[in-house]
Amino acid sequence: MLRYTCHALFLGSLVLLSGCDNSSSSSLSGSPGSPGNPGNPGTPGTPDPQDVVVRLPDVAVPGEAAQASANQAVIHLVDIAGITSSTPADYATKNLYLWNNETCDALSAPVADWNDVSTTPTGSDKYGPYWVIPLTKESGCINVIVRDGTNKLIDSDLRVSFGDFTDRTVSVIAGNSAVYDSRADAFRAAFGVALADAHWVDKTTLLWPGGENKPIVRLYYSHSSKVAADSNGEFTDKYVKLTPTTVSQQVSMRFPHLASYPAFKLPDDVNVDELLQGETVAISAESDGILSSATQVQTAGVLDDTYAAAAEALSYGAQLTDSGVTFRVWAPTAQQVELVVYSADKKVVASHPMTRDSASGAWSWQGGSDLKGAFYRYAMTVYHPQSRKVEQYEVTDPYAHSLSTNSEYSQVVDLNDSALKPEGWDGLTMPHAQKTKADLAKMTIHESHIRDLSAWDQTVPAELRGKYLALTAQESNMVQHLKQLSASGVTHIELLPVFDLATVNEFSDKVADIQQPFSRLCEINSAVKSSEFAGYCDSGSTVEEVLTQLKQNDSKDNPQVQALNTLVAQTDSYNWGYDPFHYTVPEGSYATDPEGTARIKEFRTMIQAIKQDLGMNVIMDVVYNHTNAAGPTDRTSVLDKIVPWYYQRLNETTGSVESATCCSDSAPEHRMFAKLIADSLAVWTTDYKIDGFRFDLMGYHPKAQILSAWERIKALNPDIYFFGEGWDSNQSDRFEIASQINLKGTGIGTFSDRLRDAVRGGGPFDSGDALRQNQGVGSGAGVQPNELTSMTDDQARHLADLTRLGMAGNLADFVLIDKDGAVKKGSEIDYNGAPGGYAADPTEVVNYVSKHDNQTLWDMISYKAAQEADLDTRVRMQAVSLATVMLGQGIAFDQQGSELLRSKSFTRDSYDSGDWFNRVDYSLQDNNYNVGMPRSSDDGSNYDIIARVKDAVATPGETELKQMTAFYQELTALRKSSPLFTLGDGATVMKRVDFRNTGADQQTGLLVMTIDDGMQAGASLDSRVDGIVVAINAAPESRTLQDFAGTSLQLSAIQQAAGDRSLASGVQVAADGSVTLPAWSVAVLELPQGDSQGAGLPVSSK
Repeated sequence: MLRYTCHALFLGSLVLLSGCDNSSSSSLSGSPGSPGNPGNPGTPGTPDPQDVVVRLPDVAVPGEAAQASANQAVIHLVDIAGITSSTPADYATKNLYLWNNETCDALSAPVADWNDVSTTPTGSDKYGPYWVIPLTKESGCINVIVRDGTNKLIDSDLRVSFGDFTDRTVSVIAGNSAVYDSRADAFRAAFGVALADAHWVDKTTLLWPGGENKPIVRLYYSHSSKVAADSNGEFTDKYVKLTPTTVSQQVSMRFPHLASYPAFKLPDDVNVDELLQGETVAISAESDGILSSATQVQTAGVLDDTYAAAAEALSYGAQLTDSGVTFRVWAPTAQQVELVVYSADKKVVASHPMTRDSASGAWSWQGGSDLKGAFYRYAMTVYHPQSRKVEQYEVTDPYAHSLSTNSEYSQVVDLNDSALKPEGWDGLTMPHAQKTKADLAKMTIHESHIRDLSAWDQTVPAELRGKYLALTAQESNMVQHLKQLSASGVTHIELLPVFDLATVNEFSDKVADIQQPFSRLCEINSAVKSSEFAGYCDSGSTVEEVLTQLKQNDSKDNPQVQALNTLVAQTDSYNWGYDPFHYTVPEGSYATDPEGTARIKEFRTMIQAIKQDLGMNVIMDVVYNHTNAAGPTDRTSVLDKIVPWYYQRLNETTGSVESATCCSDSAPEHRMFAKLIADSLAVWTTDYKIDGFRFDLMGYHPKAQILSAWERIKALNPDIYFFGEGWDSNQSDRFEIASQINLKGTGIGTFSDRLRDAVRGGGPFDSGDALRQNQGVGSGAGVQPNELTSMTDDQARHLADLTRLGMAGNLADFVLIDKDGAVKKGSEIDYNGAPGGYAADPTEVVNYVSKHDNQTLWDMISYKAAQEADLDTRVRMQAVSLATVMLGQGIAFDQQGSELLRSKSFTRDSYDSGDWFNRVDYSLQDNNYNVGMPRSSDDGSNYDIIARVKDAVATPGETELKQMTAFYQELTALRKSSPLFTLGDGATVMKRVDFRNTGADQQTGLLVMTIDDGMQAGASLDSRVDGIVVAINAAPESRTLQDFAGTSLQLSAIQQAAGDRSLASGVQVAADGSVTLPAWSVAVLELPQGDSQGAGLPVSSK
């Protein structure tokens, strides 16, 4: 039998195969075999093929089949099956899909149509096909998808950068998203342990395409080293034999995306516990032992099956009891865990080996009460499949409730300690009830960011600006403003992430904010000294003063403000916080002291101030869909260091951590992460008195997991409210996602993009001219076109239908007359191919036209409004847009500063744009408009359109901000004035809410909603009225309604009292019942109730 020597095949590929060094051996004794199923590897020719030694194939390492010439690229596809096949492979159906885009445009002949399969191989040999691709240039990059027909051979879209591959000749392998410099490199990777497409899903079942129809299928394992071929090309690690089986119904239900995979059975007596504490590799081979495939194994399924039932019943973290402190961490794959205790100055005090519980996989250690306040970490010895090594490192506690500065150490803390509670904390209750649908419908949520609230407010003590305790500065402009909003009808404040985040340095001597001297920025960020701004280092100016100077001459061709601000962002205190580090500890940078427990008491003091002084409930923005980092080396990786490849969602083929959310996707479909989420929510609910949770990217969570967490938290607080971003995700093949449509009827709310897009215009991913072309109801769609829009009357009226539906709570079964005069249910109104209406109750819909994501409402109006729309008109456009939210039946939601015409100077995504672009001015002098071009990385493609629109009108000032604040408070007061605006129940909405001015003959831009409280509606809900009319004129000319002849409608007393400052200023109600509305106005008209309930404004028969 011919065997490779290290020189012949493995030289230079130790990283890929790790088989040339045979000095490492399994930490388990005995010859190759399996726990409970010892076996002899046998010798070639043994009758039982399962006892054959698996070895690498006898194939020479290939050279290149072709080399790129001038203005060419070459792509080789290394075909594993073809190499080992005895018959020549046919590559006629293999082809490339090639395309140019803004960042990769070197192709001279991109493929225009996905169904075009004509880019077939230029040639082939026994190692596979290759393509010679003509280029327009030898720099930049190309985009490639490798296909068989129109089926992808590699899931990921490939980008070949000629900066990385200077000879423009590369190789790829089917099923592997890596691009290799040569066919030799790709070949070595193909025949080593590649990918991770084997899935061990329960104690006895492994799913793996690579084992299909192979006579030898094994699960190899090692506790001390990689599973790899040795210097003779043989795999000699221990293994268990696998036999073909069928996929059980239970496995199919748990893993629907893997249900079609071939299944293999492990022996019943296999020692699962032992195998999981090292590397496992699935290997298939031909009957003569020649390797067919070798892949790493994903083990989340078997971890759940083996340990979760026992592990879910335990408590984790540092738990204080009368008898001392119990430390517990779930780490079933760890080989050893020690508790390392540190003093206040972070010196090691003691190390304690922890004890493993085999049933749960948890490690624990019991200490004395003197450990209260101590800092600690866990010292892990654990195999990590990313590095394919047994790693040793210390890691913080994912269940920590307190941390040191910069989250470097966990701290033992008793959250019930009276020293950590402000006076009166235990008796604190929510000021607004959340028990019934009608209660929830009253919610008006004001989304806010801790730093944005006070960083610029000079009336807040300097040491509290940007901190939790700024909310306690009773006489500050910010607090007084929020009190006014609360009095007018805002019921809830939502805090953008306030858990421990990863991207703000909590060591103050490492931070430079724009309010500080420019010299400090130069000291802390050395890159500034070598930048174009180095001359300011000795200027004596603050960073803010320099930015103010630069904005005077800032332009699309010389965007200096964003250039400097990009340097500032590297070391400032700002981030939205969607970068979770520790889920259940308040963020330290918002505390006056980030070391230890100060953050806990200050956070609670803030919550108490919001509830008692502002009179608002508190909602917390939570981000469990991803972690800031994963892997064995990143400082902010926690969960993946403790149970590698469990808490993160992995690509089912490659094993790489998915990043569809933005960062390292988490896996709430796994039981112990679902438990961690529920345990974390329980702490925020009980120990911090949070009244509701807004889930970031909720569509990446399973519906079942969200519902389970809600039931768990409702047991602690029956009135808790859950809502979130129920956008569709790409995870529906794995589980039923927590999306808008799937959550219908559950009582969990989702943000509605239907009303948002209809009113704002376009969509959140518009760029360039589309930002101006796509007007919305609130910016002149169909009634006041700008120079780029080509919107038809029919399109504008469709947007009006979506707006009406949104104002009716976006109910799936709400019946309305559409733009064509057809009677349709909400679910039959089209929204980009999806049902417009999707909810059962309006409390399942959170309506908004502005939140932290995307451009502010003012900036969108600036993009879209016609040039002739003056400053006053644009202020009214903002108010009209907000009226569709505030006077509709869904839960109302707005972004901090919407009432102040807040601008971020056209910034699409200001998560790291700092205080400069995120400024909110509670002195009502400036709305932060036109302070410089936004960050080029996100908005560079929009610079031309920004330059064309930014100077169309003057920058809003005190007059406009005060007027908009008055409009906003008028709208919230109107919403608060009658229970008819907040019906809460879907059936009730359908019985009482209707629309006039609909169908083919409607006046475009005029929305007229009626809410009935007459006899046909049932019991009177508002004893003052028999009905309400909401009339919104989103048009530049006055409109007259003739629909209410013979009625005695009266303008709301709230709007009458507001006089000339009202959105209804100039509204006329004639004696005959006709109503005339001025341009860009909103009127709430009431039908007074007499001595008894009258006929009202009944819903029309349809």
